[in-house]
Amino acid sequence: MRRQAWNITIHVLVGLEAKVLNHPDPSLRGLRGRIVRETKNTLVLETSDGSLKTVLKPNALFLLRLPGGEWVLVRGEKIRGLQPDRLRRVERLRGVKWLVRESKKYRYTWAQATGENM
Repeated sequence: MRRQAWNITIHVLVGLEAKVLNHPDPSLRGLRGRIVRETKNTLVLETSDGSLKTVLKPNALFLLRLPGGEWVLVRGEKIRGLQPDRLRRVERLRGVKWLVRESKKYRYTWAQATGENM
């Protein structure tokens, strides 16, 4: 299954370009780079100057660039855990067959993504 906007949360994120839109740590807001490593609770980004920055997933808001060039807004809570764990969670809750058949493209507004009322 290809990485698309509606199923990005169950795929491997390493290799994608990412931008941190919102984070509890103000110094990480606006950080942009390529994901080089993923742990259960963090993403490690390689920035344009070659430095590695570790970003916590919980309470963060990311923009991920898919291979086709499309940008997808993702909340850190949705990508918490490693890829096999996220896939198992979907299988346990709804089933992969449901996910493949559904094939909806999820779009978030800024208010839905941040939990704020505009």
